[in-house]
Amino acid sequence: MNSLLYTSPDYYDKHGNAKPNLMFWLSCFFLARAWIVFVIAGVSREQGQTLLSIFYPSHEALYLGLGLGTPAVALMLMAGNLHRYPGFFSAVWRWGKVILMVSLLCDLALQAQHLMIQHWSFHWGSAGMLLMAIWLVLYLFRSRRTQFLFEAPITREEKNE
Repeated sequence: MNSLLYTSPDYYDKHGNAKPNLMFWLSCFFLARAWIVFVIAGVSREQGQTLLSIFYPSHEALYLGLGLGTPAVALMLMAGNLHRYPGFFSAVWRWGKVILMVSLLCDLALQAQHLMIQHWSFHWGSAGMLLMAIWLVLYLFRSRRTQFLFEAPITREEKNE
């Protein structure tokens, strides 16, 4: 990785750590879409069951979506406060690109399975999700900025005692 590409202070936060870019957040929110629907359904008390049945007709699809979204939610929680967490989280953060890629590839496999069940009939929602997943996989695979995000050194917060 060529670190000279990212020497501008705009790429770092106030603690000196690499700032996550917009595509990192979009890919995490894309993977965490089941969590977003689940939280919105939990907040809207009476309509929660109806809302879940609209987006996830089968419970297995919801549970698989929650499982695939869990690594993305964990990476989103780590992204802002990585300097405060113990060293173990740094090791997990280093594998973040691989974790996102595996989650997106599993999501692609589930979407392909869903399309096979529907006998490959065309729906705009399915096509949009499939196109976005393919685009995010290609972006994460080729992006030097995402590679820099997960490989940049992490500065720790000093504890004053």
